[in-house]
Amino acid sequence: MRIKALIASVLLGASGLSLPCAAQTETAATEPERSVSVPKQVRAPQAQPMASAPEPMLMAPPQQLLPAAAVPEPVQPAPPQPALAFSTPERLMEWVYTYRQHLNPSRVPEAVHAMRELGLFGDEEKAGFCVGFIAGILGDNPKRGPALVAKMLPLPDKDQAVIIKAIAYSGRPDWRELLTKFKDRMPLRQPLIEEYLSGKRVSLMDVDLEGGSPIVYTLWGYYVATGHYEPVVRIMQALRWSRNHDDHSFSWGKMFEGWSGDPAELDRITVGGTAKWTLASYAERNRDLIGLYRAEYDRQPEDVAHPLKDVIEAAEAFESESIRKDQFGAIEDAQKKKLGDEAGMSKAATAGSIAIATGCVAASALGQIYIAVPCVIGGALYTGAVKLMHY
Repeated sequence: MRIKALIASVLLGASGLSLPCAAQTETAATEPERSVSVPKQVRAPQAQPMASAPEPMLMAPPQQLLPAAAVPEPVQPAPPQPALAFSTPERLMEWVYTYRQHLNPSRVPEAVHAMRELGLFGDEEKAGFCVGFIAGILGDNPKRGPALVAKMLPLPDKDQAVIIKAIAYSGRPDWRELLTKFKDRMPLRQPLIEEYLSGKRVSLMDVDLEGGSPIVYTLWGYYVATGHYEPVVRIMQALRWSRNHDDHSFSWGKMFEGWSGDPAELDRITVGGTAKWTLASYAERNRDLIGLYRAEYDRQPEDVAHPLKDVIEAAEAFESESIRKDQFGAIEDAQKKKLGDEAGMSKAATAGSIAIATGCVAASALGQIYIAVPCVIGGALYTGAVKLMHY
């Protein structure tokens, strides 16, 4: 037992000796830790900014680059297309024939000056179409009429007749006041102005169709500008003078034999042929006209309804060229019969105007736009041919 007690006391003594050492070690280890913990605590706040250093908007530079990358984008859209310049007859007439699709009256004065510069006022039939178109614009724009006329002027004295007729043919309730307003700007055309103001000259819808083919083109010009059917129905009245497809009683030879007795017969044949061909041609492009023709067929007298049926059938089948060829072929036959003497030559030259009226707009049969403006080129070529035949 003593031995066990001795061993236990020895062990207790050893542990007692170790406890102070452990305490000293802990104190020693802790005290330095306290001495250095202060600077560590001081440095800790300094370390926190370092840890949060990425926080100051490191993404800002990329965000600033986005606008820089987007800078070229405003340049990408194509600039607005400039207005179609009226530098050629083709461009001018393309704008005219599509006018109702864009309705831009403010450009009409510019178009009027282009018509003059391109020589359309120099030909009676082309000028007639221009008159009708301008008249339709003035009639459909009652509030803007005075301003439009003011911009159409000045024009050379000779060409001022186009504006005078257009105002008188416009159908405006105030056309007389409008014409009077611009009298002073056209002093050399006072006689013509007075003829309209006094009633000596009539309105467009009252003009005698026997006056020649220019009136047909004038009526088409009014339709192109407005889309109104009244001028088209008026053109139908000239069909009574046209040659019907199955009318064997019609004789071009008889027409020429009686020429000296009735000079107006030539004008009637010209107007009738021009009316029939243009009615069919326009309906090929504007199918709504076929509906109008059908509605008018039952309302018209037989001498109009019969050729109108030919027009409807040709337009529905897109065969207006057959009407042109029918008229043109008959005129050629008539010309051959009258190429004898000088008087015959004169008549043949005049008969050529029929061919031009019914055929030289043949470009339209090839898809061109000169359906109502008679032959920009053919008229000049024919005139030259007639001169050559005289020598």
